Amino acid sequence: AVVSTQSSHYGRGSHLREGDYNWMSKISHLQNIHLATSELLNWLSTLGGGWSALGDSSQFAAEQCFTVSVQQLSLAHKLQYPELMSTCWLYAALSLIQLNRRKEAKQIILSQYPTVMRFKNHRYLTSLYSATVFKYNATADLNLKKSSVITIL
Repeated sequence: AVVSTQSSHYGRGSHLREGDYNWMSKISHLQNIHLATSELLNWLSTLGGGWSALGDSSQFAAEQCFTVSVQQLSLAHKLQYPELMSTCWLYAALSLIQLNRRKEAKQIILSQYPTVMRFKNHRYLTSLYSATVFKYNATADLNLKKSSVITIL
């Protein structure tokens, strides 16, 4: 079926087919999902940042920050957005450092290196990686061996 439109947006005398409306509906639905997901990620990021700020002095806050990081990672994984997934992994590593779970944090940090290198023009990701490594190294006990320190980029 052909639908005639008189809207100046489509131009005088242009026609839209029924299939065009179906595609517009699908695209609109995907756009709404994207907007809702972006808003949720922004809220989680704000919440996680607050917990992280408190995490150095509160184990409860560090645990909450880790939980938020995992929720963000779940959303990022559904979106299949590698830069965002890596960012969430690094947030989780920061939380693990605060919880003194250094071995797990180191595994995450090292596992994210290839992604960071692949997106080395992504300033936030590379800065976050450097900051995570710095925090990991800064929290090392003085008695630890040199091998427990991570060198970066």
